[in-house]
Amino acid sequence: MAGGPDPDRSVPLRIALLAEYYRPRLGGVEVFLSDLARQLSDRGNDVHVLTTTPASAVEQGERVPTVDEEAPGGESVTRVPSWRLPAVGVPFSPYLPGRFGRALASIAPDVVHVHASIGSAGALSGGWAAHRLGLPVVVTIHSRLGAHAWVHRLAHGLTGWAKWPHVLAGPSNYVAGDVARTVGRPVSVLPNGVDVSWWRDGPPCLEVGESPPDTLRLVAVQRLKGRKRGAALLSVVRAVQDRLPPGRRVALTMVGDGPRRRALEKRARELDIDVTFAGAVSRAGVRATLAAAHVFVLPCREEAFGIAAAEARAVGLPVVAYRTGALFDLVPDGRAGILVRGDGEMGTALIRMATERGLLQRLSRESRGLAPPFDWPDVAACHEDAYRRAISLAGSG
Repeated sequence: MAGGPDPDRSVPLRIALLAEYYRPRLGGVEVFLSDLARQLSDRGNDVHVLTTTPASAVEQGERVPTVDEEAPGGESVTRVPSWRLPAVGVPFSPYLPGRFGRALASIAPDVVHVHASIGSAGALSGGWAAHRLGLPVVVTIHSRLGAHAWVHRLAHGLTGWAKWPHVLAGPSNYVAGDVARTVGRPVSVLPNGVDVSWWRDGPPCLEVGESPPDTLRLVAVQRLKGRKRGAALLSVVRAVQDRLPPGRRVALTMVGDGPRRRALEKRARELDIDVTFAGAVSRAGVRATLAAAHVFVLPCREEAFGIAAAEARAVGLPVVAYRTGALFDLVPDGRAGILVRGDGEMGTALIRMATERGLLQRLSRESRGLAPPFDWPDVAACHEDAYRRAISLAGSG
């Protein structure tokens, strides 16, 4: 499709951000959307959020983490009612396309940005409504498809959904390539963002000398659900503790909540390891917890981006994580942390940090001295460019 004339970049946009999940529900995409809405509003745009997430934290369900710490920014929020599939809580209703369509018609946005993941029937029904209204559409797929790629192939075969976004994107090259192979069309990269200056303005990080500390303090920030592999991390900690020389210890703080918390607490007791479960805490609390640790660990094998790792890097922690998502860009391997291919490699990296003279000190110094990419001013501008590209492509069709 040939592009039309470039829209004037000095003119603010009316933007609809459409997603199944939003605050007060707490998760990586929810926090990212809240930040994106605020950043776009601060840049003078008129931002509207459309979501199926109810406003009451009580309505989320007892197994769903929620947060009330931050009031919305300059965006307006429209909460579209929906049925929810039992047990999993996924929004699903044949009325959603019509409800989203009416909400979009009343807003009359310049562009609609749909945020979807695996099985996002609600978000994609909103995107379908935007498409039927003839609106410029951007779709970001926030999940690594992996073994679930067939879900999107089947949905595309039934509805042709992958053809109607004017811009299709993933949050990292890793995911964008995955989506492109699945649907057979070019896919852009629209990364998540991190407020580097805010994270760096918090409490000072622990001082690290040339000799490793007697207790290596690890921190993980993640949803406590199966695919985040919290149980695997506990096993790694046990293996590390078993291989440390006498007088050396490893302690882990897990920040976050979710359906696997009780099982993970039980497993930590069975393994007899030093683990603190902090639960869901405020963003300022996360920043303080990161500063009180030596190393950030990310055990998930299929992270789509790695926003928690970006925040840890912004604070100045070295990161040990799998080679996935945007970690290739966030963690220069061997400089600001160590990227691994398996749990055994993760354990070996942590043992090196706990025993090898000067290694933890060097990695900490380099992580603090090398600011991570994806600072919000750059990310917000990247999104605005994608919106204007979608508007141009819609105008030329």
